[in-house]
Amino acid sequence: MYNDFFQNIKIKITNAAFGKSGRCFLLIDSSLKQYQSDVFLYDLLEKHDSYSVTFHQSEFRGTLPLYLFSLTTNDEKDEELFNSSIYHSLNELRIERLASGEGRSVCAWISTELTGEQLAEQIALFSVQSIQSVGDILLRYFDPSVFSPLMCVLDSWQKQQLLSNIDTWTYLNGDGVVHAVDGDGECKRKLNYSLGLTASDLEEINRVSIVNNILRAYRKMNVVDKLSECEAVKLLYPALRYFYSSFSLSDNDITEFGLDVLLSQRPFYLD
Repeated sequence: MYNDFFQNIKIKITNAAFGKSGRCFLLIDSSLKQYQSDVFLYDLLEKHDSYSVTFHQSEFRGTLPLYLFSLTTNDEKDEELFNSSIYHSLNELRIERLASGEGRSVCAWISTELTGEQLAEQIALFSVQSIQSVGDILLRYFDPSVFSPLMCVLDSWQKQQLLSNIDTWTYLNGDGVVHAVDGDGECKRKLNYSLGLTASDLEEINRVSIVNNILRAYRKMNVVDKLSECEAVKLLYPALRYFYSSFSLSDNDITEFGLDVLLSQRPFYLD
């Protein structure tokens, strides 16, 4: 049964990530290795050449080891790494592993015409955003637990900018569902990597961790007709805006409120 599930996941990722050129890049966050109990994937990674995502800002340099690994469909060693990356990503989604803080090191499978060096540079430059009156922030958009909620915060232009030069950005969301987000597929040198974020946008982005806390609690519940992650996030963001504009309560209160919204599957607080 699990093998059938894995094969279904693999086919979807293969079609999305390798569909255009037969090549993709696996994005790994190696900073989480020290927190994870299963290191088999990391042993495989050591056998592959990688492209390091190097941040220009000194405060981020060396603190976040992100690496890209080139994968092709006709190489046995790449096939082994590809399969292992899917298994590892699925295992990272286990509730007990997320609750223990192991995190998600398998970020995405990326289809692009960019070279490894060019893609690494683009990720580094987009990951650090400057906000007027705030300064530089680290935008962890590459983290699959951040990517999905972030798409509800960014407007269409910001999403287009973030995914420029990308054919598809494929990842597993918190439900273990394959998401393949299309970019413009171009291959051109960018002069500006700013998303034009505002302090208000940052306020919304900072709520990603709260959304994930609510989702983890929701997934533990025995709910009939449970909402998908996408449906849940779309309900939660306007609910959180209402909550913070109306109340000043604890983290437990916001979690309970968020669960009430998801269980009712509607914005009951507007009644």
